[in-house]
Amino acid sequence: MKDLIDVLPGIDLPVGEVTSRLDRMWESDTAGSPSAFRASQMNVVLHFGWAVSAEEAHERFEALLTFAQRYPSRIIVLCPSSEISDGSMRAKLFSQCYIGDSHREMCCCEALILGYQPENCGYLANQVSVWLEPDLPSYHWFCGVPGERIEQYFDNLLLGVRRSIYDSSYEGRDLNQLNWPESGRIGDLAMARLLPVRQAIGQFLSGYQIGELCRGLEVVRVRHGASMSGEGLRLMEWVRDCLSDCQQYPDCSVREVEYAVEAYDDSDAECALSLEFVYTDGRYLRWRKFCEGPMGEIEASLGKSVEKISTRVKPLGAEQALAEALFF
Repeated sequence: MKDLIDVLPGIDLPVGEVTSRLDRMWESDTAGSPSAFRASQMNVVLHFGWAVSAEEAHERFEALLTFAQRYPSRIIVLCPSSEISDGSMRAKLFSQCYIGDSHREMCCCEALILGYQPENCGYLANQVSVWLEPDLPSYHWFCGVPGERIEQYFDNLLLGVRRSIYDSSYEGRDLNQLNWPESGRIGDLAMARLLPVRQAIGQFLSGYQIGELCRGLEVVRVRHGASMSGEGLRLMEWVRDCLSDCQQYPDCSVREVEYAVEAYDDSDAECALSLEFVYTDGRYLRWRKFCEGPMGEIEASLGKSVEKISTRVKPLGAEQALAEALFF
């Protein structure tokens, strides 16, 4: 099985020559040259682990390139290598220019790809620091890196990083539970992808007072498909945060509510994600997102007449989800 660095695009170079080759590649004072459209705003490190397949690596690499067209970035990709056992490293350099509707909309970006020995944390941090654009904010995207390994990077590779992100639906675990030095600097792509869901549900619930939504609430249940376990956890987290505003009232019953996050079984294949409020007096709220397409529906009886409305949840593109996770 090939190392990830071998399946990603770019030209092979000695590690020590990457930055000098990059400088020569862009050097030009001509107004129409690619260097005139190369103005990075940030560094973004895409950090792969052993579990990532070639297809998954390509998908995330392409998403980051698309992101860089809107938010010009120096991209650094870290690929674990099974061929390296002596602490050495391998490197590739990728660059590409994208032209919009007019030549003035051209954007040029670069990706520096590093093959590394996972056990060599300190040396990896040193090499990444050499490749970073100085004086620009840095972000770190973990994909398939075990939590135990991430914790080893806290005092070297992640020093000075503005925000680290991951995808809990892909990882299969909640990396927020690691002992991060600053828990407020962690982002989850699953939470980012929930933005249109939160907007649709929030718009409906805004028609009710918080006290009315909490009165008699007995169960809050979130159910999710196999590929949306992270979205299920983050949707419940968001709901609990919203309902916490009610706890300031003495007679609020939210403290006794049962919260449940469950996976769908095979017989529930038509839905990807759902939310349900169950009340002691028979009231209810049910929202669900269908597997196929962007459509969903809300059915509710919350004291008014029974309401049933369709919702359209347009999914975020991969680059949009990246921006939401990195910046918000």
